[in-house]
Amino acid sequence: MKSTVSLNPAPFQPLPVRLPKSWPHVIRNGDVAVKIYKNKGHVRGENFPSFLLSYYASGKRQLRRFTDFTKASNAAILVAQQKAQGALGAAGLSASDRVSLEQALVLLGRNEGIGNASASRLVEIVRDYTAACASLPAGVTLAEVAQFYKQKHPANMLRKTVAEVVAEFIADRRSAGCSEIHVHDLEIRLGQFSRAFVLPINAVSAPLVQKWIYGLKNQKTKKDTAARTKENMLRQIVSLFNFARRQKYVPAELALELSEISTPRKQHAPIGIYTPDEMRGILAAADAAIAPALAIAAFAGLRLAEVSRLDWREVRLSEKLIVVGAENAKTAARRLVPISDNLAAWLTPHAKQFGSMNPCDEQAENVGNALGDRFERAAARAKVAWKRNGFRHSYISYRVATLKDVPAVALECGNSPQVIFSNYRALATDAEAKAWFSIMPPKQAGNVVPLQIAANG
Repeated sequence: MKSTVSLNPAPFQPLPVRLPKSWPHVIRNGDVAVKIYKNKGHVRGENFPSFLLSYYASGKRQLRRFTDFTKASNAAILVAQQKAQGALGAAGLSASDRVSLEQALVLLGRNEGIGNASASRLVEIVRDYTAACASLPAGVTLAEVAQFYKQKHPANMLRKTVAEVVAEFIADRRSAGCSEIHVHDLEIRLGQFSRAFVLPINAVSAPLVQKWIYGLKNQKTKKDTAARTKENMLRQIVSLFNFARRQKYVPAELALELSEISTPRKQHAPIGIYTPDEMRGILAAADAAIAPALAIAAFAGLRLAEVSRLDWREVRLSEKLIVVGAENAKTAARRLVPISDNLAAWLTPHAKQFGSMNPCDEQAENVGNALGDRFERAAARAKVAWKRNGFRHSYISYRVATLKDVPAVALECGNSPQVIFSNYRALATDAEAKAWFSIMPPKQAGNVVPLQIAANG
């Protein structure tokens, strides 16, 4: 038998739809929902199923009744599509409202493309607008919010990481002629900061920085760092962000907010100094290699890092002066420190024309740590409690008691007179000071021959 093909096929008839298990049944199209309710109808005493389609159009509820669920479902799908496209709402609009809607769609097409110029996209925008306005203080407009965001995040602002800006800042300070000590301090502090904040610099916030600063701990002891250390770290971070502001990497408001972070409260611990007897014990317990450096720390008051960088050519025994060069001084200012008679006695047996005063191998990022560890071990062998910066504190205290001249001691030590006056005055008596500067080395053994001291020391 030959098969035949109808040239006029029957129209497509949708398959019956299985009744849902729960009611009302919801037909969705995006955010549009149309509901179908199941009811019972009565005609001439007979019951039959009834399906009620419910939706809103032009601000009014619309109801349509069907005796066939398939037809009700198909009608609900069509209504949901029309509502998503705005056709049902537009049907109830006035002529002027239709013009406004068309203008809104045209503007939307210019901003987001013709493909997004639909009524459903307008619904999304209105929803976002409503949510944004609900979270704003009364009277603040979205235009004001947008302007504020533009100021905070200019379109022309380069995206730089914290590490990249730190590298630029350090290079800038080096090219500006800052001392190597200052640059080295920046590398240590800001290097630690950049490792903690691995993100774009304009994503850093003042609360984050404050929390990090307040939570800093000593990497060696795991205890909270001193307030002075936190203050120094904060000062360097503020300098970094001021540089970033000038380079247009961060908004000015961010740099200002960081500068307004309150510095951690300082705990004013008493200045710890060694007694003359304690110092004798430490010197006696120290090995010969570190004896000159230890004597300079105790009887000339140089900072540990300054002693670590000191060269013998800067120790002028014939003039009884130590030259602390600007490149080695913490304050980047050259200064002259007198050599007392007892210090000269400690240095003379070890004197050289040149060469490092420091016998230790120091790490570049922590100059002075190795020498400081040797000092601390000597104190432990002498059974003397270790005092942080105790040698310098002792020297300044006994020197003030000897000279009775705070500005002179400040000049020698590279401090301000205010710091000397407030921290070191009246810590030692005249008798204690005399005993301190009378500490002499033991008599030399017969097999030790003092070196010849050059004319220039």
